[in-house]
This record gives sequence, C-alpha cells and structure tokens, in this order.
Amino acid sequence: MNSINSIDALKLNIEHEKKIIKEILIFSNQLDGLRKLEEKGLEIDIKEKKLLTITINSLLNQLKILNKSIPEIIKKISFFKELPTASEKGGKKVSKTRKEKLISVSYKDSGKNEVFVTINKNDKLKFLKELNITDSSIRRLKKEYNILKEEDEEFKKPSKYARISNKFFSKISTSLFNKGYFSKLNSELRKANLYFLARTYISMALFSSLLAFLLSLGLLIVLLFFNLSLDFPFLISVEEPIFLRLVKNIWIIFAFPTLTFVAFYFYPSLERKSIASKINQELPFVVVHMSAIAGSGVEPTKIFKIIAKGKEYPNVKKEFKKLLNKINIYGYDIVNALKESAEVTSSKKLAELFKGLATTITSGGSLKEFLNKRAETLIFDYKIEREKYTHMAETFMDIYISVVIAAPMIMTILLVMISITDMGLGLSLQVLSLLMLLGISLINIFFLIFLHLKQPAF
Repeated sequence: MNSINSIDALKLNIEHEKKIIKEILIFSNQLDGLRKLEEKGLEIDIKEKKLLTITINSLLNQLKILNKSIPEIIKKISFFKELPTASEKGGKKVSKTRKEKLISVSYKDSGKNEVFVTINKNDKLKFLKELNITDSSIRRLKKEYNILKEEDEEFKKPSKYARISNKFFSKISTSLFNKGYFSKLNSELRKANLYFLARTYISMALFSSLLAFLLSLGLLIVLLFFNLSLDFPFLISVEEPIFLRLVKNIWIIFAFPTLTFVAFYFYPSLERKSIASKINQELPFVVVHMSAIAGSGVEPTKIFKIIAKGKEYPNVKKEFKKLLNKINIYGYDIVNALKESAEVTSSKKLAELFKGLATTITSGGSLKEFLNKRAETLIFDYKIEREKYTHMAETFMDIYISVVIAAPMIMTILLVMISITDMGLGLSLQVLSLLMLLGISLINIFFLIFLHLKQPAF
C-alpha cells in the first residue's frame, strides 16, 4: 500500500466511522426513549428494545475494528522512500519479505451504497460477521419504522420550476429573507406541508411575477396596435388614439405581476387554514381510534404508527408521519418530538393534543384516560359544529325557497304583465325569459357550491 492509497484509506475509514457514530446516536436516542417509557410503567415492545441493543453493540464493534486499523495505516503514510530490507551475503541480495497486515474490504450498506474500508487481516471475519448482524438488524428496524408509502415519494422529487427560479433570483430572495421581510413565510410553508425552503419559494414568486409582467406587456402591445381595450374580463374594439389607449391600459403591466406575487405570498396561509380545517374534522375520530389502541397497553409510538399506516385519516396521517420521522430519522425522543410537532402543525387542536400527550408521558399519567377525555371533548365540539351546519342549511333552505321558487313565480307574472302592456324595455319576451332562466341557474349553482364548501367531510 503506497502513501496515496494509505491517505485515501484513512479518509474512507474516518468518513465511515462518522456514519457509524451518527447511526449509534440515533439508535441510542430511540433506546433511551424506550427505557424512559419503561421506567414510567408504560408497556414497550421488548423485541424492539432487544433489536436496538444488538444493533448498537454491533456498530460499536465495527467502530473498534476500524479504529484498530488506523495506527497501521498511519505507519504506511510517509513522504520518504523506505530503505530496502535486504542484507548482502556473499555478493547476493537476500530480501526479507514483510507481510502485509492490512486488507481492503468493500460492501454495500443498507442504502445500497458502495463502501470501502481498510482493516487488519486478522479482523476480517469478525468485521464481516458484525456487518451481517448490523445489516439484518437495520433491515428489521427499517421495516418496523418505515411508514412512508410509495404515493408519498413525489414530495422528494426536486421541482424544475423551483430550480429555474433559484437560478435567476436566489441572490435577491436570500437577501430579502435575511433582512427579515418574509420571516413568517418559513413557518407558514411548513404548516401548509409545502416542501420548499422560504428562499426558494420567494424566488418562485419573483420568477412568476416576472413571467406575469412579460405576459401583461405582450397583452398591452396587442391592445395598442390592434385597436382593442380591456373591459375586464372582455376585449372590446375601440376607435381611440394610441396614447389614450396606453393611458387606459397601462395599469395592466403593474396589476398582473403584483397580483401574482400577492397570490404567492398568501397561498401558504390559505393552504394552512384549509389543512387545519380538514385535520379538525378528522381529529375527533382519530382520538377515539387512538384511545381504543391505548387501551391495549401498547407504547405511544406504536399508536402513531398504526394511525399513520391506515388510509382513513389522510390529513392527520401526514402530521403523524412527520412526528414519527422526528423520532426514527432525527433521533428525537417521543416527548421532544411531540413538543416540536405541536409548534409546526397547522391545527391548534392537534397541537393541544400533542402537548397534552407530552405532558401525560412526562408525568407518567394514563394515556388511555387522557385520550378518552380528549375524545369526549372533541366529539362534543364536533356535534356542536354539526348542529351549526344543520341550522345554517335550514336557513339557506328558506332563502332558497324564497329566491328560487317564489321569485320565478313573481317574475313570470311580471313578464305576462309586460307582454300585455307592451313595456318590454327594449327587450323581447323571449330574451327576458332567457335572462330569468339564466339567473335561476346561476343562483342554483351558487347554492350548490356554497353548501359543498361548508359541508363537513365527516
């Protein structure tokens, strides 16, 4: 092994040791969380605890083997050429062969990445055995923890539009964000489940505003040179001087980009409110489900896993997945994960549930009793909301009967009187009838859309 290879081997070993230490930290935090729950008298998964212990010990053994090889690698790093280990006997050179103590090992880790490490020859079998134990344990842990489904993979795909926007406006957006102009945007994006950094989102807003400006500029040129004017939302033909048309339509190049940027700015807030409403509708039934699971005596993390793996509560499911990722990927213990999730969820009711669960676990209280009481409160609030919706629907039914049934009858009488007295107001009877039918149709559409928007999902 020459000096260059030795330096590379040392770098690879150290990089791999860093990865091993990171994995040990994550699994140790999970094991500590289980031990704390066990100390508070809560039931935990013994198999999971044993599997975490085996994994940590195996990773520690790998770390020891890699550390053991480092002194030998360092010995081989030299900027001077070694003198030949040979002696002259009777004019003949008799060389003393030096055994190579190190060996390179390559394998694929759990993420299917090629890994190269250098270890002592005597430790090869032991190292491969530990690798086998770790690989098997991590596969079982990933199967246990990994709840992300294939349909969620689109969140991880990079956005080409975001990439293009960053190319043009990343410096401007970073400068604006650092000055504190959009300090709340990052929080709104997280609560709205929009997977963009605040700086990237600002770049997208600026790039979209630029495109809107170019389109509005093109529209203004069309209006000026084709004798048209924008009588929103229609284009009408006019015979006016070009300067007058410019004065009347110059607002377009300012209004469209501004409206585009404002729409981008307020969209995360509107999306957050929409998600919060959907979560609040699902939450009473989720807590009832959680209460039933807690009655079987399982540990809290298992409750969230069961809900997250189901398809009954799509909006709460996303929040529970984010909570579990904090525990399983970032190494949070369950109490800190609950407190952190309470800060970034869009629903105040779900945030209160997370904080209540964190307090109950910390104090060693009964999860079943807490969830039962919370379920009663949420179900009571849900019934009140349903009653409000029922009263609102009854009120709109009365309005509907008055406007859509009684009003056409009155209009029909008026049309008959108009036809008799020849007071057509410049419109024929057929046109008036058509306008009346069109008005009734629009009113019906309005009522259907309004009731659909106000109707609870559950």
